[in-house]
Amino acid sequence: MSAAAFAGGNEPYVKGTWTNGQYAQQLDGQIGVFPNPASGQANVIYPGLTGKAVVMLVAEDGRVVRQVEVGETNGTRTILDVAGLRNGLYFIRVIQPSGMDIARSLVVAN
Repeated sequence: MSAAAFAGGNEPYVKGTWTNGQYAQQLDGQIGVFPNPASGQANVIYPGLTGKAVVMLVAEDGRVVRQVEVGETNGTRTILDVAGLRNGLYFIRVIQPSGMDIARSLVVAN
């Protein structure tokens, strides 16, 4: 047996990529956010995206507290400064011109 397969699928099982840190997370999706909870800064990576995007850090009440335009997402990382923010729940939104809109939650614990 050379590769294991998921039931009902023809594709081989592929091990995901894991980040290092206190709270490691699997990065198989279109975007990844780490560390989570974050203090000081948060990293946004784009393993499943290519092209331009706008990255927004949104407070729980809907206010956009940070916004960054990314020229090319493929193979890049965006660092968001969260040092001056109040502790709590925030959302990372990544929006592409094609209409793709992805959100992930982020806990800020400064």
